[in-house]
Amino acid sequence: MEDAIPQGVPGGLRAGHETTGIQLKGLLLGAGALVAVIAVCQLVLGLWMGGFRRQEERIDALYPSRHAIEVDQFPQPRLQESPPVDLEAMMREERARIASYGWVDKKAGIARIPVDRAMDILARQGLPKVAAPPPTPGAPPDTTIPPARKREEAGPEEGRPTRPESKGPPRPESKQGGKS
Repeated sequence: MEDAIPQGVPGGLRAGHETTGIQLKGLLLGAGALVAVIAVCQLVLGLWMGGFRRQEERIDALYPSRHAIEVDQFPQPRLQESPPVDLEAMMREERARIASYGWVDKKAGIARIPVDRAMDILARQGLPKVAAPPPTPGAPPDTTIPPARKREEAGPEEGRPTRPESKGPPRPESKQGGKS
């Protein structure tokens, strides 16, 4: 008869229903165990990192320290005390130069005018006509590249495929009249 009951003897079971209340004691024990495991992990990691810190201090003691420089500053000797201020001053000077009149070379009679004025003049008159420079001595006389020809005009030496020479007797279908 015992083989007919696969779960065993039902004498140990209590009659009734399941309780719906939460077991506060079990919940608190589980939460306490979780906090204890986290605390032990933090303690182990703290000791481990302390060992790394002591090892790094021993290594740093063996080698002379290097002076730390500011991240965005160039090391000594610095030719500029404040590069951003110097850059701003240079840009201000260049803006003033391109917006004013002045001499580039007074002896040669070369002057500069503001960029806006030069653009107005070019828009009204167009670019000036300038003569071509004289030929350079020692240069080949004709160094121009000829214009390209159409593909149909290209000769066999310029990439036009040539027909291969036929070897042997002509085939019968290529004879006049199409029949042999």
